[in-house]
Amino acid sequence: MRQFKSPFIQKGTSWIKLLGLVCFFTILVSHTNTRASTTKNNQVSFDAEAILPKNQQSKASYFDLRVRAGSSEKLTIKLRNITNQKQRIIIETNNAITNQNGAIDYSKSKAQLLGTPSFKAMVSGPHSVILKPKEVRKVEFPLKIPTKGFKGTVLGGFYCYSKPLKNSPKEQGVSLLNNFAYTIGAKLECTNEVIHPKLTLKKVFPGLANGYLTVFATLENPQPVLLSRLDMRATVTKKGQSAVLKQVTKKISIAPRTRFCLPIDWDNEPLKSGRYVLTIHLKSPAGEKWLLKKEFSIKGDAEKLNKSAVEVKKPADNSLIYLMMDFLVMVILILGVYIYRLKHKNKKTEK
Repeated sequence: MRQFKSPFIQKGTSWIKLLGLVCFFTILVSHTNTRASTTKNNQVSFDAEAILPKNQQSKASYFDLRVRAGSSEKLTIKLRNITNQKQRIIIETNNAITNQNGAIDYSKSKAQLLGTPSFKAMVSGPHSVILKPKEVRKVEFPLKIPTKGFKGTVLGGFYCYSKPLKNSPKEQGVSLLNNFAYTIGAKLECTNEVIHPKLTLKKVFPGLANGYLTVFATLENPQPVLLSRLDMRATVTKKGQSAVLKQVTKKISIAPRTRFCLPIDWDNEPLKSGRYVLTIHLKSPAGEKWLLKKEFSIKGDAEKLNKSAVEVKKPADNSLIYLMMDFLVMVILILGVYIYRLKHKNKKTEK
């Protein structure tokens, strides 16, 4: 980043110094107003907090519970309206999934898992609560554990967000209550049995992500095991070659019993038909390692995707460069012939 040099230490005439000073204060005032406006428009409208029960396993702020087969209890969430307006809060009870960013996501109400039981099946919901201005209220959710219990980890959460009331105050056509959301996770465990994780790479295919050329890898974690903070390195190579065409390196977390698509950005380069190999290396903080590899093809759909993409880099047109090189070679040859003949003529003259 370039460092701003004060106009008072620059050499030059006084009017240049004055102009620099005016510009400096103009930028300073503009920056201050922007920050103040942003803070005002992004004011939080409510709070949501988990009331942790006695069977909480850790000091986490979310529900981290040891439950018993066939047991029942109530999970309590405390809501607080911090505005001077009445507002409606929706609390969804959702299963945890793995999103395309490789993060645990509790916001999808229709998320399906690769097995049972699920958090959503054990907890009633959603709830709709109307809070008066500054009101604080506790909302209870009955939790029913299956008679036979379950193995591993069940992961879900409460997704809380405000929803405008009818005839709610408007300012210039925009609701005064901004759309905020809170997520309170819930991790349930019933036994001490160790479940070994199993990851599979099911499918690799080209497509578009927000209009940009992408290759997607479908991964599955069929086991009731939460995998957190995995180091991931994914590479794409041409089949039979070692040169890396594309690479993604990041940390990811994978929810139990979930399927998700990992996007590999193609950097706006056109897709080319051919055989490729995707290799994914994963490593847990405990040192567990996974190697996933799969061949895939980019076929006739490549041209269609290239045309549909928002942006595609065009191959460099080197025809002018080649023409100039040919011309340069021709000039060198002509000069060489001319010099050779000139020397040959001079030798004859000397004789």
